[in-house]
Amino acid sequence: MKPIYLLIFLAFFFSNLTFGQYKTNPLANKEWLNSSIGANTADNISWQMAATYSKRSDVLITAVRLGYSQEFIESAADSVTSKKNKIIEAGMMWGEGYGGEHWYASIAGGMGLNVRRYADDIEDTTLVRVLTGVTIGVPVQLEVGLLFNENWGASATALANWNFRQPYVGLHVGVVYRPSKKKKQ
Repeated sequence: MKPIYLLIFLAFFFSNLTFGQYKTNPLANKEWLNSSIGANTADNISWQMAATYSKRSDVLITAVRLGYSQEFIESAADSVTSKKNKIIEAGMMWGEGYGGEHWYASIAGGMGLNVRRYADDIEDTTLVRVLTGVTIGVPVQLEVGLLFNENWGASATALANWNFRQPYVGLHVGVVYRPSKKKKQ
């Protein structure tokens, strides 16, 4: 028997076996909003708040994240302490998740846009200039939630954003809202 026939037979056999074992993801057609606050490593240590809207289709999770960070604890090498550095970000992510009746876990990554406003001193003077930089970023998010009832819960989120201006990783705690699906009459 030629190897190509064996390969075709095995591909057909295992594809039917795989399709026969398919089970619907419990998060299918669910959506939720996670509002969270925490800290990240941007500019030494920054506080951050973020809101992420996630929706799971039959295939994957699509998530949109909006975030704001502000410098909280300056590093010892920070040349300007009179101004706080800030980052505003917006990102679109895709990923996967799984859940049960009262819990869920998801991971997503994608592309985003970051606007960073930061202060810099001008050499040989006491003057400070405030600069604004825009860059693309790669947001990543790992979210775990515990639902207390049908609509409300708490979450823990690990998030990151790799970009050319100020990459960071962070941890958040938050509140999750999952709207009820209206029943058709």
